[in-house]
Amino acid sequence: MNLAQVSRWRSLLGKLGAACCFLAFLALFDGLISRFREPLNIFKVLPGETVHINGPLEEAVQDIRQLTVQSSSDKLMLTLEAVHKGYFLGGDMWRGQLAISPQIRPGEYTLTVGIRGKVSPHPLPPYRIIVFSDFPSRQLSYKSLSGYYLGVSPWLIFVMLLPTVLATFGGVFGLSQKREKLLAQLGQAEVYRVARVEGKCVISFGLGTAHGVQIGSRLAIFDESGQMVGTVEVEETSETDSSARVSTDREIKPGYMVRLDR
Repeated sequence: MNLAQVSRWRSLLGKLGAACCFLAFLALFDGLISRFREPLNIFKVLPGETVHINGPLEEAVQDIRQLTVQSSSDKLMLTLEAVHKGYFLGGDMWRGQLAISPQIRPGEYTLTVGIRGKVSPHPLPPYRIIVFSDFPSRQLSYKSLSGYYLGVSPWLIFVMLLPTVLATFGGVFGLSQKREKLLAQLGQAEVYRVARVEGKCVISFGLGTAHGVQIGSRLAIFDESGQMVGTVEVEETSETDSSARVSTDREIKPGYMVRLDR
């Protein structure tokens, strides 16, 4: 790819990555708000469905056989799989699969997981299993906007967007490296740092001795529109990068270009 193609693709990927970041943030915000609007002990299911379920324990146990399950309907079957530590707070938890019979009637049911032989003075609240007759009726009960309008969990949207965000910004990084090399071959570089040092403006850019830059070299500097706004004098240089003092009263921003006359 030539310089124009690399720049165009970098711009497109950058915009795509920014859009995905924005959507991921909205999905995360939507999921957090919906959690505040609805208790964690509610599960919304359909007849014939099997869902993964996870819940806290009052105290640590070593084996799932120490746990008991009580349900308000024999058409709810909870199969306990393991006990574990919570991912975020590290509390004692259990996990399993809840199978809902196809013959169950729509309505609200309760499910309790306790420790065998233990009567707690402050038991955990039971799980509320709300069975809906069909998907549209369940969708209308969702508190999240993505669930209500799209029928998709905001957490699923967030997780699905993350690989896209990483891929796009990885692509932007790779194209930026390619663009820098192409610019350096033309004796040009993008300003990546602007600083005030002892009252003077000093910029850093990706041209060095390997490109013909030396201490004292003077380069022209251009803004985003390609208009020359001043000159710079190199004060420090390495093989690939240089720092230079700016000879202009105009404000210099990262992203401006410097050009070495050859």
